Order: sequence, then C-alpha cells, then structure tokens
Amino acid sequence: MADLLEWRRHWKPDLKAAKWAPCRYKEKTLLVKSHFADETYQIMVYDGLRMWQEQCDKEQFQQRTKTLNPNIEAPLGTLLHHLQDSVSEENMSHSISKLTQKEDAVTIHMATQLEGALPFTWQFHLKEALHEESAEHLTTPLMSMVAELLRRQKELFRILKRKDAEIDDYKASGAKVSRKHLETTPFDDKIFINNMNESKEFGVLVDPNQSTSAFQESGQDLYRQIKMRDAFNNAQLIQEDSDEEYEDDLSGVGDAPTAPSGPSWRKRLPPSLVEAAQTGTNQSPDRVSPKKSPRMSSPGSSTQDTEMMRRQALEKKLAEEQTKLKAKKKKKKLF
Repeated sequence: MADLLEWRRHWKPDLKAAKWAPCRYKEKTLLVKSHFADETYQIMVYDGLRMWQEQCDKEQFQQRTKTLNPNIEAPLGTLLHHLQDSVSEENMSHSISKLTQKEDAVTIHMATQLEGALPFTWQFHLKEALHEESAEHLTTPLMSMVAELLRRQKELFRILKRKDAEIDDYKASGAKVSRKHLETTPFDDKIFINNMNESKEFGVLVDPNQSTSAFQESGQDLYRQIKMRDAFNNAQLIQEDSDEEYEDDLSGVGDAPTAPSGPSWRKRLPPSLVEAAQTGTNQSPDRVSPKKSPRMSSPGSSTQDTEMMRRQALEKKLAEEQTKLKAKKKKKKLF
C-alpha cells in the first residue's frame, strides 16, 4: 500500500485513465472521454456500436483554428483550455451543433463562445478506433468494474448477516426496538437478488439508451480507480523485469569465464599459496612459517599475494551486491 501511495503522487494520468462522460445529442446517447496536454489533445467517442477517436497535435490544431476561426488570435493554451471545457460533461451536450457520420469517419461540429461572447467553432475529425483500443478503454475496464462490484456486494452481504447476528444477540438479552417501524427482518441474499431481478428499475436499466448510467459519478470514480490500479500493476511488472535483467547482468559478470589468453589466478600462484587460499591459513602443515624460516621469500611472492587478495575482495563485493538485489526483489513482492 505504501508503494501504491508513493507511486500515485508521481503518476500522470493519460487518456486511458480519463473518465467516460455521458452526452446527449438529439435522440442519441454518446460516451465521451478526452485528455488535453499543453499543445495536443486526444478524444474518444462511443456511440453504442462503434468507437471513434482523434489525436490532434500542435500543427494540426493551429491550422484548423485558422481555417475555422480566421478572425481569432489567441494563445494556443487558451484555446485548448476553452475546448477542454467545451467537451466536459456539463457542456458537451449543449456545445454540439451538428454530427455527421460517413462509413469510416465521424465529424462533431462544436459551436461555443469565448470570453466577450466571441463565437468559436470547432470540428473533431474522428476515425474508427482499433478493436484493441476499444477493449482497452471500454470492454476490459467494464468487466473489471462488474467483477469489483460483485466482490463488494458479497462483502456487504457478509456484513449484513453479521449485523443480523448482532441484533439477535441483543434481542436474546432482552433488548427491544423502541419504534416498531424500525424493526427489520433477517437479511436473505437470495430473496434480495430475486426482488432486484423483478423490480421495475431493473427493466428500465436494460434499455440500451439507459446503459450509459453506468458512468454516473460513482461509476466514473470506479472506472478511474481501476485504470489507475492497472497502470500501477503494469509499472510494477516493468520494474520487476528491469530488476531481473540487472540481476542477470550482474550474475553474468561474476560467473564470466576466464579469458583463454592466460592462466587462471590460481594457476599463476605457487602451490603453497593455492593451498593457503583453500584452507584459509597462511601456512601449510608440512612447511615452516615464514616468520620462523630463515629463508627470504621470492620478490614475486608479495605481488602475487596482493593480486590474490584483490581478487577475493572483488568476488566478495559481487556476491554482496547479488544478495542485496535478491532481498530487494523479495521485499517488493510482499506488497
């Protein structure tokens, strides 16, 4: 949870996390979502059958502004902010003046006013979105929303049954309801579901024109929470893959084979030093300690001993780094 909160502070929402907002145009109900940046915008529209989208960059926006509004001179950011406000849930239905559709394109004509009652017109030129984009922005999140709502329903049923058990305990102790109309019957989840299926409201919501009610305020918030958690999960997977690649690279350095151009470090050393490295002592059982021996060590012995120590220190450091990486990875997977 701590990792999620920290990640959320630095997370920058994109079009995927933008909420779907219902919009009415004549007898047609649309779902609209958009994302505006400093110099660009993205917009998606779902008409109940097909999904349409447009991505407009700085050059396209400026050119279209000159074509549709030749007498208007205003900063790019000001016009983008005005357009963003025009496609909001509160204003979109009132801002659409015309909607034309061809086989593979939809054009939404907007008629709005800038400050000072200055007319500003705009046209969104949308192309049909790919099936993968439709699934990513609508189908898959809706399935996740249904799954999450069912999980919450199950939890609420569990709480209600515990409340009934608590009330029964109070009644067994002699407690009574002070007002008769406040008394309730024990909750039965099967009866509740049957009553909901037979209710008049359920029949109304099945109407395709009412399906956009799933994206009222609470539905919009759930959609955004699902897309945010999905982005967090993807970020975690990317981080884990990056850690694994780094660990593989590091282990490859420690296990890299010795170059064939020369002998190994152990083969360069005299037998006495090789035996000392294996036993962890500075002397062999069959040899006299250098301190007690009157003989002088050879000039190259000191250099070889230094190289051996340096080699051992390097191997120890690599092993410690690998241990730290594994511990860090295990710690991440706990959350």
